[in-house]
Amino acid sequence: MIKLEKGQLTDTPVKSQFGFHIIRVDDVREAQLPKLDEVKPQISQQLTQSKLGKFQEDLRAKAKVK
Repeated sequence: MIKLEKGQLTDTPVKSQFGFHIIRVDDVREAQLPKLDEVKPQISQQLTQSKLGKFQEDLRAKAKVK
């Protein structure tokens, strides 16, 4: 991992899934994580979908097709 200060650029291009990039740091600030109450509905929905997907996979694995 490269640590850049404000105004600095990467010395070499950085590869990502979208291609190559040159990165410049314009500003640095503290990350602000969302509060649990704000993301709880999305987490709950994702867990429910995951459980349903697993349930469907289990049903398909146990199904007897004639």
